[in-house]
Amino acid sequence: MRIIGGKWKGSILWHLQDGPVRFNDLARQLGGASRKMIAQRLREMEEMGLVERTVLSTRPIAVTYEITAFGRSSLSVLEQLKAWAEAHGV
Repeated sequence: MRIIGGKWKGSILWHLQDGPVRFNDLARQLGGASRKMIAQRLREMEEMGLVERTVLSTRPIAVTYEITAFGRSSLSVLEQLKAWAEAHGV
């Protein structure tokens, strides 16, 4: 839970499962999270090896984030957690 627990990490991984996503698109998909919070979580997740950051251009700065094989291995746990929450109305 230290690695994928906490607010937003699971949601970020979930949104990255279908392929690379640009930062601004991810921020829009997450809705209630501030850009600062998303950036902090992404940095933490990059340090842990869950996501990979790719710089597309420097002027203006454009980056994408992609889930790594290690991050992808957590998706089954997230799916089970989602099923458990739905089954119990949480």
